[in-house]
Amino acid sequence: MVWSFPHIFPRLKLDNDGKSQLKSASELTIKELRSNDANNEHILSSLPVDQCVSLCTISCQKIIAIGYLTIDGNSIKDSEKSRDKCLKVLHYYDDELFKSHIKSSIPDVIYTMEREFNDAPELNDKKMYSEDIQTVVNKMDELLMTCSLKALKYSIKKQMLPILASTFYKKYVMSFCPEGTELDIKKTSYKKLTSFLQLLDKEQMIKLNVSSNGIVEITQVIQSNSKLQDLNSDDNPALKENLDQFSPPVKEIYVVTPGLYPIFSEFLCRKGDKLTVPSIRKYVTEYIKKYQLQDSTNPSVVNTNNVLKKILSQRKDNTFISIKDLIEEITKLMYRTEIAVFNVETTETKKSLKKKINHIEMTVNNRSGNKKVTLVNNLELYGIDIIKFSKECQHGVAASTTINDIPNEQNRQVQIQGSQVPFVYKLLTDQYKIPVKFLRGYENHIKKK
Repeated sequence: MVWSFPHIFPRLKLDNDGKSQLKSASELTIKELRSNDANNEHILSSLPVDQCVSLCTISCQKIIAIGYLTIDGNSIKDSEKSRDKCLKVLHYYDDELFKSHIKSSIPDVIYTMEREFNDAPELNDKKMYSEDIQTVVNKMDELLMTCSLKALKYSIKKQMLPILASTFYKKYVMSFCPEGTELDIKKTSYKKLTSFLQLLDKEQMIKLNVSSNGIVEITQVIQSNSKLQDLNSDDNPALKENLDQFSPPVKEIYVVTPGLYPIFSEFLCRKGDKLTVPSIRKYVTEYIKKYQLQDSTNPSVVNTNNVLKKILSQRKDNTFISIKDLIEEITKLMYRTEIAVFNVETTETKKSLKKKINHIEMTVNNRSGNKKVTLVNNLELYGIDIIKFSKECQHGVAASTTINDIPNEQNRQVQIQGSQVPFVYKLLTDQYKIPVKFLRGYENHIKKK
C-alpha cells in the first residue's frame, strides 16, 4: 500500500551507499540512519518507538524500504553509540514480497505470452525457416507447371500462335489455377515468367522466341511431348473444353442483296435482312448439302448449279469452286452496313453504325532528340478500355504511356514511348481478338510469315 501512497508514513533519507545494506541486514544502525540531510533530524525528533517509517535515498525520492523504529527518534538523534540497532526493516524494494507485487500487476496476456515463450521447445530457427520457404517454393513451382501444362494442352490452338508470353500466363495459365489458390510467379524458384518458359523450351514442350526489343512469344506447342501426352483430363471434365470467354468485340453485319436472294430465301431470309459471317457460312453450307453440290471425289469442292453460276458470273471458271472461296465470294457481294461493337469489360452494348468505322491506327513518330513514340488511335470505337490498355502496354514493354485528347475527335489516343507496334499488334489480335483487317500501320513492322 505504501508503494501506491508514499506519504502515508514519515520518510527518512539514507546515504546513497546505505541502499546496499538493505539486502544484507534486516536492521539498520544509528550510523546508517543518520545522513547529511538536515530534514532527518527534524523528522526523528517527533517519532516514538515502534513508529512505521519509509526509507529513500538522498539522490532519489522513491521509497526503497519500509520498517519501524526500535528506539524513539530523540534517542537516535542524541545517541553517541552509532553502532546500536535502531530500525527494523520489514520490506524492501527487491525482496520476494516486492517481486510478487510487481508480477501481479503485469497484465495476464503478457504473463501468458511470457510463460508460453519460456515453455516453448528450443528450435533450430534457421533450419525451420529455410525448410518453410523451400516448401512454399516447391508447391508454387508444382502449381505453375500443372497450370501451364493444362493451358498448353487444352487452351492453346495452332491458329492462336504465336502468342505473347504475358497473354499466355494471365489469360490461360491463371484460368487453370484452382479456386481459393493464388498463383504467384514471384514466389516460384523461377521468379520471372521468361525463365520458366525457357525451361519449357529446353524440355521441348514449346518453342520460345525473344525479339530484339524484348517481346517474348510462344511460337509453337509441341503436343507430342511426353508430359503433355501424360496429362489426363478425366479427373476434371472441365479441362476437356476450356472455352475462350473473350469473344471478339467486332462483329460484321451484312445485308442480303437481291442478287443473293435465291440462296438465302431457302432459309426464310428476305431482301435487306442482316446476317453475321457465321450465319452466312451456315446458310451457304446448308444450301450446298440440300442440293448435293459437293464433289464426290473432293468434298471441299462445290460443283455449281445455275443459281451459283449466275452469282459467280464474274469468275472465269464458275463450274466449280472450293467451299471456302464460295463463302468469301458471296460475302464480298453483300453490303456491309454496320458493325456491332461490344465492350468486353462491361455488359454487351451494341452500337449501330451506318457506315464503316475507322480502323485502329498505329503510327510511329519522331519527337525531339530523335526519340520515337507509338501512337494508337480509335481504340474506344472497338469497345476497348483505353485506361486498361494503356497500363497493359506500360507493363508489357516497360515504357511510359500517356492518354491524349485529340481535337475534333471523339476517341482518345494512347501514346507509348519507343517503337512498340509489334507489341500493340499482338496485344490487339491475341487478347482483344481484333481482326487484322481492322488494323492499320502494322504492315512495315510485322514480319510476314
